[in-house]
Amino acid sequence: MKTVEDYPIEDMYGTEIQKGDIYYIFGESVVLESNLDDYLTEHLKGEMLLAK
Repeated sequence: MKTVEDYPIEDMYGTEIQKGDIYYIFGESVVLESNLDDYLTEHLKGEMLLAK
C-alpha cells in the first residue's frame, strides 16, 4: 500500500477522507474503504453474500 500526503478531501459518497484512512481509486471514482461494499454492489453489480 502506497502512503500519500496529497489525497482527496472526500470520496464519491461525500464522506470526508482523513489522515490514516484507506481509500481506493476506480478510474475517476474515489471510494473510502468503509463505502467499498456500497460501491461494489451499486457500480460494479457485485453481490454481497454471507456464508452460513
